[in-house]
Amino acid sequence: MARRALALTFAVVLASIASAQELRFYYPAPPAGSIEALMDRAYGTPANELRMDVFRPANAARPLPALIFFNMATGAQRANPFYKTWAEIAASKNLVAILPDLRSEGFEQDFEALVAHLTTNAAALGIDRERVAVYAGSGNVSRALPIVQNPKQTAIKAAVMYYGAAPITTFRRDLPLLVVRAGLDRPPLNRALADLVALAIGQNAPLTFVNYSGGHHAFEIFNDEEATREVIDRTIDFVHRATEPAYQASIRRGVPEATAAAHMTGGSFADAVAAYADLVKSRPDDPRLRLAYGEALLGASRFADACAELAKLKGKGLGPRDLGVPAARSCMQMGDGDAALAWLATIPQRFLPRDLEKDPIFAPIRTRPEFRALFEEKR
Repeated sequence: MARRALALTFAVVLASIASAQELRFYYPAPPAGSIEALMDRAYGTPANELRMDVFRPANAARPLPALIFFNMATGAQRANPFYKTWAEIAASKNLVAILPDLRSEGFEQDFEALVAHLTTNAAALGIDRERVAVYAGSGNVSRALPIVQNPKQTAIKAAVMYYGAAPITTFRRDLPLLVVRAGLDRPPLNRALADLVALAIGQNAPLTFVNYSGGHHAFEIFNDEEATREVIDRTIDFVHRATEPAYQASIRRGVPEATAAAHMTGGSFADAVAAYADLVKSRPDDPRLRLAYGEALLGASRFADACAELAKLKGKGLGPRDLGVPAARSCMQMGDGDAALAWLATIPQRFLPRDLEKDPIFAPIRTRPEFRALFEEKR
């Protein structure tokens, strides 16, 4: 609750700043006549009276990616100077920028209605319906990130989150995510953001992280620096790249193995074994995949299975330490000290981890001359 309150506080601050007439956005304005604006367009049902403003390049010759700016505002506030400027910049870079009404009560339903409308009316709006992304900043992240991380939100192909955090527990592995941190932001928010990024990494989500170390909260209007402009350029490039069909296909192909690796990182070894077993069936000749499978078996304490699986990888071009260490551990823990010694002997001494000499796993063979000889030159 404290994190949510903090995020909402920053949203109010940013909204008040963005409404100021003296706001200056530190990025070059689009050339005159380069974009067009379709204002106050209806979406959703007539009973809801929801509207949106659409900014797009003038005379675009083909459907373009769309970037929804997720801002909890309605009416004139949906196009306040901050978000209107962002939308104009995005449109000048060959994106279709959407500023929608999103009500404080029922914003989830509003967002669903918006996505459905954009998908159905993509051609009329000049949008590629397969390339829709979402931007949220500050306190809006606490609302937007849980929505886009919902596995059912398959229409959303990428997401951008600026200087904000959200109380979520699970990340999609099929959704490219850009997180931008303002290094001069308030410590509580940056701690929450650091926790969020660590969670995404631990779950092996397709995360791109940008740390603007000298940036303030809302650096777009506070930091007149080349670094500000570079982060904005990287953001727009990310939306283009991450929504490309080839990139999306690549991400989807990698989900099963990325999921298996996440199970390993999180210590869910039984789940990792099951995931890797399925992958090995489809790619039995991939030595790196079989190595990961062997390590999962080791983590699950299936030592005999791990020892046997890793033995199949001799001479398959894997790094001697990468293979030798888990193989030695597996064989040792199944009670085969001779096999463990043989595996350790395959590792060149300069690559042999020094801490293995005192590792409790190898205590049963520690006094054997062959074992001591492996480490003698390192003393």
